[in-house]
Amino acid sequence: MTLRAVTASFNAIAMVALAFGLTGGSFADPRADARIWGSAAAAVTVALVILTNGPAWLGWGAIGYILFAAFWGEPALLLALLAVAYMPVLDRPRGSLLTGIGIAVVTAVAFRLVVTRLF
Repeated sequence: MTLRAVTASFNAIAMVALAFGLTGGSFADPRADARIWGSAAAAVTVALVILTNGPAWLGWGAIGYILFAAFWGEPALLLALLAVAYMPVLDRPRGSLLTGIGIAVVTAVAFRLVVTRLF
């Protein structure tokens, strides 16, 4: 197991623990579920992409979801830092950091547009 895999796994476990702590393990609030538990699922997705050498675009899309959640409500700083922490350990799509960041930004904007219509 590589250091990248250990780092990604630790971040995912920490995010799931944070989600459990913030929501009390409850799925009663749809907005918190979408923001907090969605970020936990995205963190697990990034970790799985790193562990399995999966498609980089999928991992960067999950980072985009975490960024979307960071700018949607609390705990904004923590979620933004989680997204930034994944960037150095995730492969870059087509070898370009700019492409990865572009995928993340487009994903964050797309989720923002969808969520504004739902909530």
